[in-house]
Amino acid sequence: MISVLAWLIGVLLVAVLFGAAYQAFGTHRDKQNYPPPGRLVDLGTHRLHLHETGGKGPTILLEAGLMSTVLSWSGLQKELGQEFRVVSYDRAGLGWSDLGPMPRTAERIVDELNALLERAAIPEPYVLVGHSFGGLTMPLFAARFPKKIAGVVLVDPVAAAEWNPPSAHDLKLTRIGAAVCRRAAVLARMGLIRFVAALLTTRARKGAAFLVRLISRGAPDESGTVSSPWFAALPPEEQAMAAIFWIQPKFALTIASQLENLPASAARVAEFPVFSEMPVAILSARTAPEHRRKEHAELAARLPLGRHILVENSNHWIMQAAPELLVQEIRNVVETSPAFRKVAIAVTGGEKG
Repeated sequence: MISVLAWLIGVLLVAVLFGAAYQAFGTHRDKQNYPPPGRLVDLGTHRLHLHETGGKGPTILLEAGLMSTVLSWSGLQKELGQEFRVVSYDRAGLGWSDLGPMPRTAERIVDELNALLERAAIPEPYVLVGHSFGGLTMPLFAARFPKKIAGVVLVDPVAAAEWNPPSAHDLKLTRIGAAVCRRAAVLARMGLIRFVAALLTTRARKGAAFLVRLISRGAPDESGTVSSPWFAALPPEEQAMAAIFWIQPKFALTIASQLENLPASAARVAEFPVFSEMPVAILSARTAPEHRRKEHAELAARLPLGRHILVENSNHWIMQAAPELLVQEIRNVVETSPAFRKVAIAVTGGEKG
């Protein structure tokens, strides 16, 4: 009996070691095959991936959603780059960025973003553009660093009021989601998530889909699994790289922490009901829940230069469904911003006319 148990433990240990080696080799290969489009900036504790295009005019800073990367902005960044300096980045643990210190709160994310912009020498002032989860980080950045901000555009953002405090249902979902992510992080270290992702591209994809459901058991249908409606709505660039980014332990650990800290992040943002004196445009998707659209409208009404825009025929990914409208709203913020007016006066030596 003891010898059988020892044999089973030995087999399990070999499997774990083999899986870890498989994961390490695959990660090294992915880094070679999929280099970052931008540059990695060292913050001392970890590196963040920064993607800068354009190079002229005001600086537009793009913040992605909860699980997203610079790739969610690909089309819009190219379009905006014809008129502005455009900067997108991957938060710590996502995309090409390193895993960052925990916990992953909006406060920590804003601190890291400010350090990134300073170390990368990105010129001020900034027009902040935040999608979804960016509805927590961008208002907090604007509130904490008002002299660096020329305006804000929020794209179907998470509203702080939704999570301050969260409903019992939402709190339960975040706890389940975090638990699933931590389970996935353990399995990712052993190479199992990578193996399942590889199976999804073969004739064994039905079996692989079963394994995905097993790994993500307990998660709601709208969660971020490859079989969910949420995944199907992702931009093509994000979908294509999910098999590279989502199989890394850093990704799962980061999402778990961001989810767990949504209430704390929202509470911090709620401390600044009027987060900016500069122009702010808040865009709501028609498919957004009614309570979220209501929060968007109320937030815009509280701001001195706030505007609320309901985007018809759009889902959560407004930058994909209505890019022309979003570009125009960013232009409007730039053109009406007192911060850029001051810059223009300083350059010309006084007002004309």
